[in-house]
Amino acid sequence: MRILAAVLGSPIAHSKSPLLHRAAFAALNMESSEYSRFELGSEELEGFLDSHPEHVGFSLTMPLKDRLVTLAGVRGWTVDETATLTAAGNTLVRGSGEVQVANTDVRGIVRAIAPHMESVPYAADGAGTGSAGAGRATILGAGATAASALVACRDLGIAHVDFRVRNPDRARRVLDLAERIGLTSSVGDLTRIGPSAIVISTLPAEAAPNPIWETPVPGGVALDVAYAAESAFLTAAAAHGLHPVDGTSMLVEQAVAQFEMFLAAAQADDAGTTENLPTIENLPTGQELTSRVAAAMYAALEGPPARARD
Repeated sequence: MRILAAVLGSPIAHSKSPLLHRAAFAALNMESSEYSRFELGSEELEGFLDSHPEHVGFSLTMPLKDRLVTLAGVRGWTVDETATLTAAGNTLVRGSGEVQVANTDVRGIVRAIAPHMESVPYAADGAGTGSAGAGRATILGAGATAASALVACRDLGIAHVDFRVRNPDRARRVLDLAERIGLTSSVGDLTRIGPSAIVISTLPAEAAPNPIWETPVPGGVALDVAYAAESAFLTAAAAHGLHPVDGTSMLVEQAVAQFEMFLAAAQADDAGTTENLPTIENLPTGQELTSRVAAAMYAALEGPPARARD
């Protein structure tokens, strides 16, 4: 079985996706598989996809995420809940005559945070005796990544999200999305972070604020989606008692989710074919597959060891 895949976007030279996916191919002895990168703008996406039918899947970055969901609507492709809710897709896969679009950033955030939340009180009990901030998250920023973070917070059991932004007028999209998925929400400026079980910064590293931190939830988690070498945001979060999770974890975990989709689509097309090794039967499945791919990707970045099991 051979997989052809690639990352698309502009600029694309900095992308770590080829490093991650090639490491996964190597870990599974899929030497004949290839993962490339292509620089293209949103107006080029449709033509490019049509001219590369041999590719099983694509990872998409800016400025293509919104365009992919729009194109999927025009073409009648399957769009999963994550891409539908966030109006952004970072993954396209083709298998068995079907095209699927997803936003694996949501799963990446969930997988990055969940292993560190075992002791976090998600919500106050029926008597209202939970910790201040339990069941509450704070998200810095209100753009496309903040929408992914919001859906991830829902999946992590959060009930209320407080958005902290420079311009509250720009938060309408995420506030509306919170209502659609059954969460309450609020918005404020970047000067203060209230008690929260989860705090997520979706801001660029150079735009990190220096807010006042109110009492955090014991055992809370802070994620910085930017994967800069140093994070002032995470340093401050750790100083206030939260477990810091850097952007490398989200980067790897969303790529693992993509790889799983690429492999599933290729297996659907190659079922019963044995001319290329490894065969379907030789590949790991389930948690073993996820763990092996994650370990290879983390090792490629010389980052933390394979993530804790969910």
